[in-house]
Amino acid sequence: MLEQFAICEAILPSIGRVLATRVGSWCSSRASTRKKRAAGGSSPRAILRQQPTTARALEQTRCRHFRVLSDGEAQHRDTLLVRGQDPQPGSHLVSPRRGYLHHGIYIGDGKVVHYAGLVRGPFRGPIEEVSLTQFAFGRAVSTRRSNLPAFDPQEVIRRARSRVGENHYRILRNNCEHFCEWCVRGESRSYQVERFLSSRPALGVMLGVISLVASNRRRSYFEAESGEPLHKRAQLV
Repeated sequence: MLEQFAICEAILPSIGRVLATRVGSWCSSRASTRKKRAAGGSSPRAILRQQPTTARALEQTRCRHFRVLSDGEAQHRDTLLVRGQDPQPGSHLVSPRRGYLHHGIYIGDGKVVHYAGLVRGPFRGPIEEVSLTQFAFGRAVSTRRSNLPAFDPQEVIRRARSRVGENHYRILRNNCEHFCEWCVRGESRSYQVERFLSSRPALGVMLGVISLVASNRRRSYFEAESGEPLHKRAQLV
């Protein structure tokens, strides 16, 4: 009987040895991965930097590395332009306005394509080609870079020019940042709008604006039906 147990102990490895072997192999694989990443080898970020930036390759890269890109919010780096300095053609430009950033695409020769929107007043403007001075409108201008993959500059310029004349500006769904993100990366997106909508005070402001607009429309409807302003009807009553 004792001899049989001795044979079993000789044939079957102990649980401790199995765990030690597996932990050792896991640690060695992790160390190898870290060395590759430190050398700029096969890390996901290194692969993204080596990908070609043609239109078709960009779409393939976005699908292939979707998990890598969606781990966190996009990181933007804005570099202020010195007076008299021209940005590189295809650059994504941003310029501060009262309460928001205005966006545009530099297409070279001192020209910028942007969604005018509400930048000059209460009336919506179309996508247009203007001078860099007109785009700045007396404000500072910066170039924006992101950690996300982008089209090559010529493709960015082609996409921007393809929509010149469009006049469907919507502050929450199709503004100047939506347009520029579509030109640069093929995704219509506004990070300013997303941050605004994610805050509770913003929701209160939106509800207040919606109720104000609804009351104004209701007032206009009653005035059109009766043919006289509401405040005169209230005085008569």
